[in-house]
This record gives sequence, C-alpha cells and structure tokens, in this order.
Amino acid sequence: MKKFVRLLIIGCLLLTALIPNTVYASTISSSPVEWQDITLSDEEFEKALQNNPNNGITPYATGLITNYAIALTKSGTTLIVTGRTTGNADVKKCGFTVITIQRKKASASSWSTYAKYEDLYNESNMYKLSKKINVTSGYQYRVTCTHYAKKNLLSTQKINNTSNTLSF
Repeated sequence: MKKFVRLLIIGCLLLTALIPNTVYASTISSSPVEWQDITLSDEEFEKALQNNPNNGITPYATGLITNYAIALTKSGTTLIVTGRTTGNADVKKCGFTVITIQRKKASASSWSTYAKYEDLYNESNMYKLSKKINVTSGYQYRVTCTHYAKKNLLSTQKINNTSNTLSF
C-alpha cells in the first residue's frame, strides 16, 4: 500500500511539472527599464534581422519552430530589438518565454543583465517583436532569448538564441 501511495504522489508531481504556467510580461531588474513597441515596415524588419548571422532559418524543420531570429540595431542611444518566432501550421501559441538584454564594458569579460522580459507571445503560429529601449553609452549590448512554440499540452518546443553585439 505504501508503495502505491508513493507512486501516486510521484505521478502527481510529474504531471504538475508538465503543465506549463502562464506568466504575463514583466520586467525584472533593480530599476525597471522601459521599452516601447515600435512599428517597422516589412523591409525595415527584415533588414534589421539580417544583422545577426546566427539566426536559425530552417526550411526543412521537423519540430514545431520553423523559423526564428533575434537581432539588434541602433539609432543614436536607442537600442532596437527585432525578433521573430514562426511555428508550423499546427502551432497554437508562439513567441518568446524570456528575453534578456545584457551589457558589458568593453574591458569586461562577462555579461550582466540590463533588463529581462518574460512571456511575450500570441495565440497564433507567428510572433514578431519590434521594441526600442534607451541605453547608456560606454557598453556593448546583446540580447539572449528563448523562442517558444506550443501545439498542445504535451507538445512544446524551445530554442535558445543570441543576437549580434552592438557598442554604444
């Protein structure tokens, strides 16, 4: 009987670990850094994504995510973050689970978190991100993110990605 109860408890714990939690977009930093939505034309958006040669465009993808990209451009002291997550036709929810803007001094060897945003997605098979954020000069900036696609309760895919680096 004890073995049955133990297995039942373990089964329940495993089941709750598989159920995704919904958390809405938030900023995590000591002093919140605000970013704003911007509107880019399709040409501007695609040109901005070309700044990162590491973007994963996978025409023969077998997973839920068929195309993903994240890149940075700058305009004065404004950092422009563009990104895209595209899922196949079966995907019901698509976007980013985490977007972290990191910075470092040119002489430093490690990156520190400047701002962090979570759970940016919509209820379709594609999510386009175009935001701007004011930054201080004297640093290098990059973005790390996790692309996310969900088909159903048991079928999700996440891909980590890092943008190009810009100096201000």
